[in-house]
Amino acid sequence: MTIKRSVSETPGELFFLPDLPLYVNRVYESFHLQQHTHDFIEISYVAQGSGAHYINDSSLPVTKGDLFFIPVGVSHVFRPSSTEQMKPLVVYNCIFTAEWLGQLLQAQPSRSSDDFTLLFAEAMDNCYWLSFKERDGEFQPLFERLHFEYTARRSGFMTILQASVAQLLVYMHRTTDADYLKEIPKSTLQDLDSLLAHIRQHVNTPLTLKQAAERLSISERQLHRQFKKHTGMSFMAYVQHARIEACCQQLRDTNHKISDIAERIGYQDMKYFNQLFKKMTGITPSYYRNQMHTMKKSALPSK
Repeated sequence: MTIKRSVSETPGELFFLPDLPLYVNRVYESFHLQQHTHDFIEISYVAQGSGAHYINDSSLPVTKGDLFFIPVGVSHVFRPSSTEQMKPLVVYNCIFTAEWLGQLLQAQPSRSSDDFTLLFAEAMDNCYWLSFKERDGEFQPLFERLHFEYTARRSGFMTILQASVAQLLVYMHRTTDADYLKEIPKSTLQDLDSLLAHIRQHVNTPLTLKQAAERLSISERQLHRQFKKHTGMSFMAYVQHARIEACCQQLRDTNHKISDIAERIGYQDMKYFNQLFKKMTGITPSYYRNQMHTMKKSALPSK
């Protein structure tokens, strides 16, 4: 027997401001929100924890790295696997109007039938949802950037939001692009994924490009080319993103002094660390910590 769940409607006017048809948040999912549809498009990224994602009449298990494209009219809701506050299901949401996305897609250069814009245009036209799985941490830095820029509202933030959403759509398309995957041999992909995991797990002692190339038994030039094709960024940019991401996690989840966190990640020069953190996030480490703690308190359900 099929159990019909009650579905509510969530209008975009609750989130959008005049002349700003886009909204980004980071939420701790609970059992309070009802399954709902909305009159806007939503991209949701699971940043932490595990649980289930109910989409229309389907129920999908989710863990860190899962991402969903939810068009207008599709009902959904996330549920954490546990009610324990120490095991939260944390989800980033980037929502925008269909008109805004249509304009963004039209502005992208179209070269062939496999252009990434077609995937999302067809999903909108036919009202079907899409799911993706992060391969090497390519989604999280973009959602961090989207969240920072939307919250800080610094000069030119809308331009950065547009560019970040476009980049996110390209990466989403690449995870399903068979031709793209064929460009790099499977054995090399596995080696690259292993290298990426090593970088993220050892952010306090990052490899140099030369050491990484020796690890894979290829030239530095080959690694640079394959790394850029696989991740969309240079080797050094990826290392910096991984280290700052680790700092962000420590700032969110611990009360350690900022200088201690920087030192643990491998940054001895606090002036350089603060400059790099602000360059990559748009805000200072202390502002980021205060912002995340405030949002965490407001997101937790009251007892």
